[in-house]
Amino acid sequence: MAAVPNDAKAKGDRIIVDNSNLSELKATCDEAVERILSRQPEFGSAAQSQGFAPFKVSHFHTDLRLVIGFTASAIMIGTSIWAYFVEKEWNRNKHACAVAVVAYIILSSIQMTDSYLQGNNIFTGTRKMLSNRIETEHLIIASPPLPKATKKGAKASNSKPVLTPPAYTLHIKYTRKTNKGKSLLSKKDDSLPLGHLGEWFTEEGEFVQGIFEQRLLAGLQKAFGQ
Repeated sequence: MAAVPNDAKAKGDRIIVDNSNLSELKATCDEAVERILSRQPEFGSAAQSQGFAPFKVSHFHTDLRLVIGFTASAIMIGTSIWAYFVEKEWNRNKHACAVAVVAYIILSSIQMTDSYLQGNNIFTGTRKMLSNRIETEHLIIASPPLPKATKKGAKASNSKPVLTPPAYTLHIKYTRKTNKGKSLLSKKDDSLPLGHLGEWFTEEGEFVQGIFEQRLLAGLQKAFGQ
């Protein structure tokens, strides 16, 4: 398990999770990816030491699903209120109610389709870099499901097998273009292994973001060829 630096607890709020809950561990890492890549580097952080420029995050799919969900709910609630308080006669309001139900089903289907198409993507961002010319970088990061923990050869004192925590691997799609997107300078579509969860979670379940941040940024810059 990871060790917490002496000064780590004094910097910001500690993130404590349940070590036995893999979904919670993965969600903590997934959320940290966007936080690290989109914020301005803090003093003394790995991002500052590596000169990492933040990305501008796109929440298009999330915002789209929220708008669709709100619209679908508003249609159903509005129609129900109208049918209950204004036009109570079923023969008169049944057509409007039927239209509302169909609209709700269509919008919900669009919402589910968008969620399916987004898949495991946890980050979409762009940034502009100046290097004798303006270059635009586009990055999409997906976080596949965690594999199972692996058994070590040694056993614990209670004779139970010792498990190595699941490996956390991301999948990136990266492009760097110039000349207003007409010239492709670089393109990557590859896996990005960062290590296993025990390397940045302590035995108490504390998330050591400094270690995770260093692994993430080093891996990305290597993938970018920087």
